[in-house]
Amino acid sequence: MKKPARVASAASLGRPGGMQLPAALPGTGIAPSSPEQTEAELTTMVDDEGPPNGLTLDAAIERMMASNLDVMALKYEIPQADADILSAGLRTNPLIYFDTQFIPYSRFTNAQPGGPTQYDINITYPLDVTHKRQARIRVAKSAKSVLEAQFQDVIRRQINLLCKAFIDLQAARINDMAAETAVREQQKVLAEARKRVAEGSKGKAEESAERLAVTLDKARDGLLEARDVLNDAQEAVAVLIGAPTEETERIIPRGTLRDHGPPAPALDELLRLALNHRPDLVAARRGIGRAQAEMALQKANRLDDVFLFYDPFTLQDNSPQGLRSTTSWVAAITVPLPIYNRNQGNIARARCNLNQTQVELASLERRVASEVRLAEREYRSSRDLLARTEGTTLANQHKLTVRNARAFAQGKLSEDDYLSHLEDETEAIRSFREALIRHRRSMVDLNAAVGVRLLP
Repeated sequence: MKKPARVASAASLGRPGGMQLPAALPGTGIAPSSPEQTEAELTTMVDDEGPPNGLTLDAAIERMMASNLDVMALKYEIPQADADILSAGLRTNPLIYFDTQFIPYSRFTNAQPGGPTQYDINITYPLDVTHKRQARIRVAKSAKSVLEAQFQDVIRRQINLLCKAFIDLQAARINDMAAETAVREQQKVLAEARKRVAEGSKGKAEESAERLAVTLDKARDGLLEARDVLNDAQEAVAVLIGAPTEETERIIPRGTLRDHGPPAPALDELLRLALNHRPDLVAARRGIGRAQAEMALQKANRLDDVFLFYDPFTLQDNSPQGLRSTTSWVAAITVPLPIYNRNQGNIARARCNLNQTQVELASLERRVASEVRLAEREYRSSRDLLARTEGTTLANQHKLTVRNARAFAQGKLSEDDYLSHLEDETEAIRSFREALIRHRRSMVDLNAAVGVRLLP
């Protein structure tokens, strides 16, 4: 059974072996990889934007809007709302019927008078005197307006999911590149160690070669795991953009994780933008209009239609009496008396729904403002952390690594101590990558919280 899909975490990018420097072989003259070279490779990996024909984030969003099955299914809600508006505007059909009255079982006589037999054509036309039809149309149009804003909110959430999946794919690709680099470095050092052993170096050289062989196996295991994480990340993006299965493994991201754009606006401006543009807030405000329209409809339903009755032709058959038949017409009106049922319950329910919608809007506005404040705080905190990690921690750790490498090459530092310093270097690299990905995620979360794509 295939294991559940995973995404590349920031911590996985700095696991031991991902960018670990290979140790030197004591007494054999085998030097570790240059720290300057390793740092250059790290910078290249982080800043590598991917192949020119790779999938950019903008292209992924466009493809999701065009091919994502969930988005395509939601689009059918809009024409359904149009159909509801059409149905709400339809008028009640008039009635027409024919009848005959005073039909004798035998014959009318002086002893048994009756009649004359009468034939009628009747038309009944309903009159919407309280404008229920117009109220229904307003409710249906308001419902469509709310639905459009809700659809935009779903798109906002889908784009947020896609952006996070895209970042996971970028991180997984970097992790895969780092794992490949680790395997190559370990292979080179192990090959050199075995060469030294073949040339006659024994003792510690053989022991170091065996230890390097174990390290190489671990690096290969790390590469296999990195490939699994990359494939899972590709699968996640493929589902969101609606890519066919055979195309999944060819999805390679194009774009950098670094923040090269202008900084986000101030908090007050972010709050203003969110309160004005967040589609869920827009939907909630339109929901108040819909609730008001619903209450107006229920008030219009207090009185049923008035029926206009018109009989344009009534024939009284006087031929059995030898008299001339006559024609006439009739007009009448039927008015319901709202004595008992004035739709009181539905009106009260609509009023409660309006009050509820207003309270929900106030609650949503507070939640949105809180989300913006949290996202803005995380954005600025992660940006500062990234600057400190890259400008101070990583730089200082690199200086220590260079110094320790020289001391180790001169025999002033033991192998165990040097390996311990290499682990510190790996941890610094892991912290840098983790800070970079955290900041990139914070940019995506801030865009989602505001409802506007302010940051790239």
